[in-house]
Amino acid sequence: MRCAASRSAGRARARFAFLALAAALFPAPPAAAANAVEYFHTIQGHYFVTASPREIEDLDNDPRTGWRRTGERFGVLDAGAPSASNVCRFWSAQTYAPKSSHFYTPFASECESVKRRPEWRFEGEVFAMRLADPAGNCPTGTEPLYRLYNNVAGGAPNHRYTTRAAVRAQMIAQGWTPEGVGVGVIGCVPPATSPVEVVAAGDIGQCFGLDAAMSRAAQTAALVTPRDALVLTLGDHAYDYGTHEEFAGCFDPTWGAFRDRIRPAPGNHDYYTAGAAGYYDYFGARAGPDRRGYYSFDHAGWHFIALNSMDDVDAQSAQYRWLQDDLARSNALCTIAYFHHPAFNSGGVYGSVTRMRAFFDLLQSSGVEIVLSGHEHIYERFAPQRADGTPDPARGLRQFVVGTGGHVLNPLGAPIANSEFRQNTRWGVLRLSLEEAGYGWQFVPVGGGALLDSGTAACHR
Repeated sequence: MRCAASRSAGRARARFAFLALAAALFPAPPAAAANAVEYFHTIQGHYFVTASPREIEDLDNDPRTGWRRTGERFGVLDAGAPSASNVCRFWSAQTYAPKSSHFYTPFASECESVKRRPEWRFEGEVFAMRLADPAGNCPTGTEPLYRLYNNVAGGAPNHRYTTRAAVRAQMIAQGWTPEGVGVGVIGCVPPATSPVEVVAAGDIGQCFGLDAAMSRAAQTAALVTPRDALVLTLGDHAYDYGTHEEFAGCFDPTWGAFRDRIRPAPGNHDYYTAGAAGYYDYFGARAGPDRRGYYSFDHAGWHFIALNSMDDVDAQSAQYRWLQDDLARSNALCTIAYFHHPAFNSGGVYGSVTRMRAFFDLLQSSGVEIVLSGHEHIYERFAPQRADGTPDPARGLRQFVVGTGGHVLNPLGAPIANSEFRQNTRWGVLRLSLEEAGYGWQFVPVGGGALLDSGTAACHR
């Protein structure tokens, strides 16, 4: 499915033919993802589908490849799943360059036949599916996967794979041929898994003496939807002193509407009341045990760690030792950590909080994917990096600063290394879409309009 180029001429158009180069260098690994995702190349007019988290990340994050998601996806089983047939993946190499294509089959006889054809390169058994009966009927709990063939239209073969009968009918109307058993069923797959939605923001409850319904906190609260399973609050919940009255007068009438879904981390304004009494009394057990402000939990296969940046945060502290133990005990593939003070930040008021670098280093070296902070009243996203600021695309920790929950926004300072996106003109929330082996992000602004920042990545732990 990826465009291919000869080894000599292909280097010049490597970015346009990105997937061909990747296929030549390393075959696709067995998929750990629960979904296969479909892409379309508008210039080539070809479809491509992959369940490889690495390929999905590459395609989503490098627009120069020319591939774009169609919005279609289907579930897959891991290769070797019981009572399932492994799916062979082939690539047509340089045969049809620059429109070389991928081909998938769960049929053992078809797999062996294609292996003998020199124009196709076998890339491995990449996932699995159950087989339909001869009439194309699927077992309970699965749905039919249709395969359609373009009959070498445009000078190169291409196949499309879909679970939707409407898409099948549309492709047949365009001249594509169904392949498989019954009406063109090549296998039976589980329903595609939907990502778990999580919202995050900090620096929230500032009402300026106004009725809470008129505040920015009310506007950002309106961005949280019933589908958001969790709400991660990143400190400074009630201004200016985190008193019981401020929680009751500004935070509770706004973000309190989804209090049962909030998993908080404390900020400096929460501690302007002695012992952060307003904060701990308001959130109770959700703020963690013993009023220490740090805790962890699991949800939807992800591990979440809330830390207290107002506590002792050096490498000899009790909180640091607790974090070491927590990370060692977790067997989750994907982990999020969050705390108020950002280790990296190019806002114009506070800047980076370097005392958090020890925690950042421990999280990064342990394979954590994401760290969230507030404190600076801006939105900023950093590229994956180490605690010394060295970029590390493969194993780095991606940090977001989301101090846009309701307080007055801060000016920007000079951008620091690895800052990929930042803005200080719109309040809003960060929405994370968490999947089995990866995640997506969107900054959702107050007032609607286009998303200001979005992307996807695979988990690497």
